[in-house]
Amino acid sequence: MFPAAHHTLIEAVDANDLAGLIADAGEAVVYIDQNWTVQFCNDVYLNNVGLARHEVLGRTPFEFQPLFKRSIFFELFEVCRSKRKPQTRIGFSTALNRWLLIRVFPVGAGTLAMANDASESVVKQYQLAQKIVMDALTGLGNKLAMEQQIETLVKRGAAFSVVLVGLERFKEVNDAHGYATGDMALLEIVSAVQSATVAGETLYRFSGDEFAVVSEIQASQTSDIAARGLALTTAVTRPISLNDARIVLGASAGTIDCPLNGEEFEIIVRRVGLALRDAKKTGRSAVTAYKPEMELATQLRTELEGELRHALDGNQFVLMIQPKVSLTTGKVVGGEALIRWAHPKRGMLAPGAFLSVVEEIGAMVRLDQWVLKQTLRHIADLSEVGHSVPLSMNLSVDSLNDMYLADRIAKALSDAKVNPGLLEVEIPEGALMHDVKVSSKVLNELHAMGVTISIDDFGTGYSSFAYLARFPVKVLKIDRSFIKDMHLGEANKKIVRGMIRLAHSLSLEVIAEGAETEAQLTQLKRMKCDSVQGYVMAKPMPFKDFVGFAERSFEVSTRPSAFTI
Repeated sequence: MFPAAHHTLIEAVDANDLAGLIADAGEAVVYIDQNWTVQFCNDVYLNNVGLARHEVLGRTPFEFQPLFKRSIFFELFEVCRSKRKPQTRIGFSTALNRWLLIRVFPVGAGTLAMANDASESVVKQYQLAQKIVMDALTGLGNKLAMEQQIETLVKRGAAFSVVLVGLERFKEVNDAHGYATGDMALLEIVSAVQSATVAGETLYRFSGDEFAVVSEIQASQTSDIAARGLALTTAVTRPISLNDARIVLGASAGTIDCPLNGEEFEIIVRRVGLALRDAKKTGRSAVTAYKPEMELATQLRTELEGELRHALDGNQFVLMIQPKVSLTTGKVVGGEALIRWAHPKRGMLAPGAFLSVVEEIGAMVRLDQWVLKQTLRHIADLSEVGHSVPLSMNLSVDSLNDMYLADRIAKALSDAKVNPGLLEVEIPEGALMHDVKVSSKVLNELHAMGVTISIDDFGTGYSSFAYLARFPVKVLKIDRSFIKDMHLGEANKKIVRGMIRLAHSLSLEVIAEGAETEAQLTQLKRMKCDSVQGYVMAKPMPFKDFVGFAERSFEVSTRPSAFTI
């Protein structure tokens, strides 16, 4: 007899008539109450389980079906019981050895299930639909599957969070070991990240080297979404051993709390993407939560990009020169050409405000060529007034990787009629190791024509004197962070002193960047540093002011207050 609790569903038909109709329906029907006890089933169900009615009614499926917990039925019952919403699925029954169309409904306090054979066309449609929402390599749900879950959560009015994890240096794995090994590494990463997820979290492959976790855990249950992001990124950093190769990757993550910060899928993924981008800028294994100001910053950046393209075609850039002063004589021994953007509305912008955008739009080489041309013009102007003062310019990674850079510089030197010895190119320390073969070729060609090679920001990148022997370096510039921290203790002073001594042992000239106090000048003088560049001497200035500053330095042999020991 159908349970009395369900009379509301069968107002027009009495229970006996309904039981008869169900028996003739040709599909298995079973009703299980809130205690997992079978209260009703038809003959089709009994035939499927191979049991008599008295062996089923009044008992739980766990008693008469030992593998029930591993069946597709159990999962559907669980979801339907917890969410109290109908569930439908096509699945393969290993017990019956055939595909079934299963529908489970919340009825009263219990659950009603119906199952029948799925036709071949229905199965094929289901399999095709699964492929559309599944990543072929990892078997995880893809971006479309993630969108479907988020849309469902939003419709339910549920609170949820998204963590977007971006792998670091994964391209290097493919380049160094091949795509087959890269795919195997991805599978290892998926396994590690999947193990780091907890109940209520679903892992998706969002894109090639990005994974997303959608969490239905309520805020009251999770004190810190960032902690979940950190747990996921930490799982990625575990070493992977494949084909005798030991692979160690990094990861950063962006997080977003929803629906507080978005209800539409495209808005959510855009915003969590902004958080991930910010995390990657912050540093390796960083986790950053989305903040509304990130979107404003992106809008401003987009505007800046359009203005920058116009500036590259116009005449909005200027060079400022910061003097380099000898710690022995107090005279100007050179200057560094520093680019500024004379923005018509925003005012004078420092490189930090726009160089990353120049790099993103692929215009660094073009900008470097402009700086080179202007620097050589200033060198020529200095020579005309009788001052052979070398000027340096910064060279980007993009230009350093240009196989024809030496030819371009040779032509520019010839056009400007400038002695190559008066041009110095400053290379960021990390850029040298970006492509050692190309860097070595380009720098040796520049050295051969007489151009001076300087290593900029030393101590912040590869930080090894051993590699300097591979390049024709003449000048070493100690990064400003070391100079700034000298007053913090003797250990910091020893680091700077050691750098200077080792550089001198390699016949390198040493320039200290970022000196801001007289005390720092005195210490650098005692350490036998060759020259200094910093605000305590002079800030970057227009070229005409630099000429005057240099001429005044030539009139004195020392800077009394700065060089008295």
